[in-house]
Amino acid sequence: VSGEQLKRDEIVTMCDRILRETGRSAAQFIIEITETVATAATPEVLRRLEALRGLGFHIALDDFGTGHCGFNYLKSLPIDSVKIDRSYIRSLAHDQVAQIFVSALAQIARIQEIAIVAEGVETEQEFSLARTAGCSRFQGYFFGKPAPRDKASALCVAGREPFALTA
Repeated sequence: VSGEQLKRDEIVTMCDRILRETGRSAAQFIIEITETVATAATPEVLRRLEALRGLGFHIALDDFGTGHCGFNYLKSLPIDSVKIDRSYIRSLAHDQVAQIFVSALAQIARIQEIAIVAEGVETEQEFSLARTAGCSRFQGYFFGKPAPRDKASALCVAGREPFALTA
């Protein structure tokens, strides 16, 4: 969801209407916001995110570590998961700072009951290192290639989550 969409009152009513029209559960959806949106979030935007969570949507903070979002945002944002940018996951094998960053983030998130998602996992080594560092969820080519919308929809109906969607 874009920052502009979150600035509009109708985002919550629109999402609620979509749920009613489709018969889907909000728990099946994750609304992702970027660090840029998070750092610029006004009280109104935070209220809308809380309202979306109140409907049952999960809220994820995407691309964590690429901007100016610090650990304090994990306390103040209404989020269920943090997605660690691929650049950190790719660096885990050879960069001690990346290892410490991911481990510290995982520890803080665990205390606050926030899931940690490793983005862009492409190899078994990256998966293993991210899991060891404390990541609890994973995305990337190691698990599956992007799927066209119709195939991804079929996976959802069958009870499986797609790992990535293409437009």
